[in-house]
Amino acid sequence: MEFAYLVRPAFDRAFFARATQDEREVVQEHGNWLEARYAEGRVVFSGRCYDGPFGLVVLDAGNEEQARRLMEQDPSIRAGVQRADLYPFTTFLAREHGPQD
Repeated sequence: MEFAYLVRPAFDRAFFARATQDEREVVQEHGNWLEARYAEGRVVFSGRCYDGPFGLVVLDAGNEEQARRLMEQDPSIRAGVQRADLYPFTTFLAREHGPQD
C-alpha cells in the first residue's frame, strides 16, 4: 500500500535564507534518511516545490500504522523542523527521472 506525507515548510530558497545551522544539519539528515529508505524500497519517491509550500514523500508500507511510524522517524519531523500530514495514496503514472529537455 502507498501513503503520501506532505511536509511543510518545503526546503526551498526561502527556508534556506533563514535556516539556522542546526536546521541545515537536519535537512542533510532528512536527505540521508530518505535515500536510505529509498534503497530499502520503503520510499517510492520524494520531492519538493522549489519555491513553494510543501514537499512530498510517497511510502510503500503494509498499512497506515506502519506508514505513520515510518513518517515519524523522518529526522525533519522528529526535530520539528517540518510538520507532516499522512494520506492514503496511489501512484497512477511514474517514470524514472531523466534529463531535462
